[in-house]
Amino acid sequence: MQAALLLPARPSAAAPPTLLRPGAASASSARAPTPLLARRLSGGVLSAVRRLTVAAAGSSSSSSGPLYPTPPPTEQDIERAKFEQVVKRLGKTARYFKNLGTLGFWSQLVSTVVSAGILSFSTVITGKVTAPFTFYATAAGIAAGFISVFWSFGYIRLSERLRKTASEPAKAPPRADVIRSLKNGIVLNMLGMGAAVLGMQATVGALVAKALTTSAVPYYQATSPGQSPVLALDVFLVQASANIILSHFLGLASSLELLRSVAIPPAEAAAA
Repeated sequence: MQAALLLPARPSAAAPPTLLRPGAASASSARAPTPLLARRLSGGVLSAVRRLTVAAAGSSSSSSGPLYPTPPPTEQDIERAKFEQVVKRLGKTARYFKNLGTLGFWSQLVSTVVSAGILSFSTVITGKVTAPFTFYATAAGIAAGFISVFWSFGYIRLSERLRKTASEPAKAPPRADVIRSLKNGIVLNMLGMGAAVLGMQATVGALVAKALTTSAVPYYQATSPGQSPVLALDVFLVQASANIILSHFLGLASSLELLRSVAIPPAEAAAA
């Protein structure tokens, strides 16, 4: 036993050396990462997971709503919103009055001037008023047409006042006065149209009577002193009445549309 302990130990059999190719050595070294590289990889994975967690938390908070609720609007904010709404509506009304007032002014002016020229021409050519009721009814319609023209010009001036006072609603003309002016214009157009319609009906009735009495007389016989043939000027008066009716219709349509735009409640106007 002691002899065995005193004897030197035999050298262990060494493993035979293996010959490796350079490529295999590099591959084996690549497959076995170093501890530093492993720590870097784990750190990158952890940072990516952390970023994903923060992004998911942000998206969930944004979808669920703000972390701090907005405070309720104060009285100043409410008054400012009402003021902006009034200013916006005044500007829109001013533009509407200007457009429709200009359209009504020029259309009525042209139609009324043409009707007045036709009536004057027929009176000057004949030298007398052949049908007094027709003449005076048409003349009344023409006079109402000229008044309506100046009334439409008043709408244009009213639009300028509304535009200048849009930033100061307290200085704007009262809504009741605007509605009353529009209603007066509507009544004026209705009266003028009624007078023109009566004059046109009288003219057409006189033309029909003349045509019937003239057709009963043979063409080779002279007309009796009490009969008057149908003249071209009589038909011309129908054109004058039709033009003045058209003038009053255009004025009535523009006034009604302006009245509708002014009479809209504020809630409906804001929604529109």
